[in-house]
Amino acid sequence: MCAAAGLVQIIGRRYALRILFLVGERANIRFTEIRSEIEEISTSTLTIRLAELEQAGLIRRQVFAEVPPRVDYTLTEEGLRLRGNLFSLSRFAANK
Repeated sequence: MCAAAGLVQIIGRRYALRILFLVGERANIRFTEIRSEIEEISTSTLTIRLAELEQAGLIRRQVFAEVPPRVDYTLTEEGLRLRGNLFSLSRFAANK
């Protein structure tokens, strides 16, 4: 139960679920693309949420040694599984 509470705390933060679903819609996505999709989120908040989701093992951050540097975000297996479960939960709630 403690692990579930920690997960709920992370995904319950503002914008976390939107980021999770947005990253899951694409094979990979860049920071600026996320920022443009969620216009009202500040750069600092997006940075924090991405770091939290990465630390939770839901998002993978891949840095490419290019000039300028390129960073792509993708869902991990755990992130994909959670996203699928959240879709199922959403469908269940809609039928109640």
